[in-house]
Amino acid sequence: MRKRLLCIIMSALMMAAMFSGCGSSDADETTKGTTKAVETEKEKTTEEKNTKTETDKETETDSDSDDEEKKYAKADGDLIYWSMWNSDDPQAKAIQKVIDAYEEASGNTVKVKWKGSDIKKTLQDQLDTGKGIDLFDEDYYRVARSYADSCLDLTDMAEEADYESKSRKVIVDALIEEAGSLKGIPYQSYTSGIFYNKAIFEEAGIEKEPKTWEEFLDICEKIKEAGYSPLALDDKYVLYNYGYHLARHIGQDKVKELCKKGGWKDSEEALKAAEDMAYLVEKGYIDGNKPGTYPASENTIGYNETAMIVMTSAVPNRIQKNTEAEIEWGMFNYPTVEDGKDKQTVANIGGRAFAISKDSKNAEAAFDLIMMITTGEYDQEIALASDSIPADPTNKEWPEILPCKKELEGLTGTYEGNMGLNTNSDFKNVLKDLLLELFEGKLSPKKFISEADASFKD
Repeated sequence: MRKRLLCIIMSALMMAAMFSGCGSSDADETTKGTTKAVETEKEKTTEEKNTKTETDKETETDSDSDDEEKKYAKADGDLIYWSMWNSDDPQAKAIQKVIDAYEEASGNTVKVKWKGSDIKKTLQDQLDTGKGIDLFDEDYYRVARSYADSCLDLTDMAEEADYESKSRKVIVDALIEEAGSLKGIPYQSYTSGIFYNKAIFEEAGIEKEPKTWEEFLDICEKIKEAGYSPLALDDKYVLYNYGYHLARHIGQDKVKELCKKGGWKDSEEALKAAEDMAYLVEKGYIDGNKPGTYPASENTIGYNETAMIVMTSAVPNRIQKNTEAEIEWGMFNYPTVEDGKDKQTVANIGGRAFAISKDSKNAEAAFDLIMMITTGEYDQEIALASDSIPADPTNKEWPEILPCKKELEGLTGTYEGNMGLNTNSDFKNVLKDLLLELFEGKLSPKKFISEADASFKD
């Protein structure tokens, strides 16, 4: 009995051991299978991720490619550009470099016609045909006035390109005011005021630039005492000098009104402005005591004989080219006058502007090219190559010859050419002759005013 019981126990232990072994084996296989399944799933997931990443990369590449293509509108045929520059001008050479870059980036072809100053003779007739021009550049004011009806309003494209952040507001606003809307994109702009030779100022002991007319007369006297002529004036710019002074007294709108309707004898300010100009001659503050034959008087600055000139920011470069002088230039805005309307932060501005023909089929492509020329790195290069003011205010590097950065950026208002004296072309010619006589001492200020007024009664 005992032996039989022992056999039963031994059999039970062997069965338990067998099942235990089988259980362990199944568990190991299950673990291995699960691990393998997880690893397979991970590999699958990794492959999917890799595949997805590659797909995303391809999609992103395609997207980047699309963005690159969208950056430049495709032109229908050649993009035709009529330029106001001659092909050998510094501006033309710099612009051609931009055109080359634009053609490579956009795939478009630009056909340039370097017209030079003769562009004025044929541009309007060509625009009237409605073909043969996509874009052109010309004088800032002629674009805003003479050609505005033939030009496309660029407002929408400018907004899309965020042009406002890449432009000088005071200059763009003046163009819009003249044209009625954004009919052009300004570049090669200028400001104006009184430019001077710093070395003469230092020799004369002048430490502070004048803000008022009285302070200006004080420095004129100091310059004269130092042995120099204070102010250059050529016959070509008698309207400019008188116009600046008159506008300081009454503002440009009133100047225009005098030129359109007359009333000179009733304007105390017009007489005072004439008296102030005559005083400059009387005191010997003008080179030669009368206007020179252009550019003889302004060149005396280059010959170290004269200290100052009332002019646009084109004058330093012009004088140095004419005389081969090396001058360290200074500049201040035209002074204010007692009880005058305008502040010192109002100045005559202008320059050049690009425009697009209203009949162009390639307006967007033309605008792309204009933006490439007038903003960013290429605008900076053009400014430095041509000694001009950058059109894009984010370009901080100015040519050394231009000392007027602070003055331009501080402007609160603008004048047009001759500060409104150009309004009536017939009267303008009469007024210029009268001013020449005033500056030559042949007419008294009162006689000048009466003659100006009388011209409206003929």
